[in-house]
Amino acid sequence: MKSVKSIAIIATLILLAAIMIFAGIDLRLYVTYSIFAIAILALIAFTAYSAATSGKKSITTIILAAALVGIVLLFYFISPSNDVSATLFEKTGTSMSWSPIIGAGLFTIYTLLAIFVGLLVFFGVKNVINK
Repeated sequence: MKSVKSIAIIATLILLAAIMIFAGIDLRLYVTYSIFAIAILALIAFTAYSAATSGKKSITTIILAAALVGIVLLFYFISPSNDVSATLFEKTGTSMSWSPIIGAGLFTIYTLLAIFVGLLVFFGVKNVINK
């Protein structure tokens, strides 16, 4: 049974790779969005399941998820909505209302990257000092 599951997973990954290599851009985007949506739903489902089964132990996860949502919302509200000219939005076919969403996404990624690099440096230095 385990080998059948492994073969099914490998076949699915090969199919997804073939779609990403040979399909048109529209199909690739739909596949990417679908995979992203499945990943987000799985994250929410497993977090909810973990919180329901062991509430006290998963409080850190809930706090970190709330902090991440808070960071995204903070950057959404403080990101400028008029920093890009309207002609650029017209060229790309995007409305001006996307500017804060794009800005929030960029600021969030930059902040998370800075936190990650800071943690790498901190634990690297800590590891060197402790040796």
